[in-house]
Amino acid sequence: MRIIGGTVLPSHCRALNYDNFIDLLFVRVPRATVTYALVAVNILVFVGLAAVSMSPLHIPSELLIRVGGNFALRTQDGESWRLLTALFLHGGLLHVGLNMFALYQAGQVVERLFGRAGFVVVYLGAGLLGNVASLWWRQGAVSIGASGAIFGVYGALLAYLTVQRGSVPVEVFREMRSGTLGFLGYSLFAGFAIAGIDNAAHLGGLLGGLILGAALAEPVFSQLPVRWLTWRALAGGVAVVLIGVSMWRATPDVAHEREVDTLYQQTVQRFAIEEQDLQREQTQLLEAVRAHRMTEVAALEVLERELIPRWDRQVLQLSWRMAPPPREWQRNELIQYATARRDALKALLQALQTRDAEWIERSRNLQQQADSILLQMRLRKSVEEPGQ
Repeated sequence: MRIIGGTVLPSHCRALNYDNFIDLLFVRVPRATVTYALVAVNILVFVGLAAVSMSPLHIPSELLIRVGGNFALRTQDGESWRLLTALFLHGGLLHVGLNMFALYQAGQVVERLFGRAGFVVVYLGAGLLGNVASLWWRQGAVSIGASGAIFGVYGALLAYLTVQRGSVPVEVFREMRSGTLGFLGYSLFAGFAIAGIDNAAHLGGLLGGLILGAALAEPVFSQLPVRWLTWRALAGGVAVVLIGVSMWRATPDVAHEREVDTLYQQTVQRFAIEEQDLQREQTQLLEAVRAHRMTEVAALEVLERELIPRWDRQVLQLSWRMAPPPREWQRNELIQYATARRDALKALLQALQTRDAEWIERSRNLQQQADSILLQMRLRKSVEEPGQ
């Protein structure tokens, strides 16, 4: 017996060299069927998209969103399955070609190191974490592609070479390590240098692959490629889940923000219509009283039972309605404006009831305050939106 990497090496593996290592990999998984299947599925999906769009060099974003791209407005609005489906979508022939070549190269090795089930866990776990990272980093664009999962595959390979270095021949270790680091380094550099490449998904997938690879790695001469019920495997799975959940919760909820903005705009539009109606009816009411077409008693009843309650409802609706952060100032100003208009009518009601000149003056001051608020709002809007 011989000890390698802290593990008892059986006597038939005592002199583990390049050929022995390759033989053990093929004994563990004779044919990398999962890798081949993933490559085939990705290519078939792309062929279908290219046929629909009639443009294999560039698949339109609208089509990618429609068929399952990772788009924040949809993903956060009850369609979290897009985190999975986006792994099988690609934006063009070059995109799918490069990704499938990288998957074909690394997938066959990693599938044999971790077994078919372990490879599926690494691929999907890293890919999902990569898509969550993409969503967390930016919410405006549609994110698609298998590159997050592929970075996870390379990350798992790098983790295996680190954790199980003793079970990998020196020449194999050096070759795999240099190839893996070269791929990761070049791809990440290209991601930062070239616009449109989703490096957040790459880094998220790489992190997931490193964690899962380190958690699941077993010596190449082990009877089982993965031992699922070990503290290391369970801790790795929990770590990836916790990281993913944390990023998901930290992601700005653009779907909710869009809903808040839409509902707020609808409230403001209704308020603008109602405010014009109230102003017109108030003017007509006062003119009717001055022209003796309406008694003061009838005017008091209209003020008390119709106009003031309608202003109350406007104040209440604005107070209840959430506003998007950039429009919070507007909502507060509208509440102050509506409150001033309402209180001016209440003061006018008191003036008509008591014949007290102080109430008339108070009503006039509140009307002027409301006019001033409205003017300030218009000035601020013209500064913030000069072209509108």
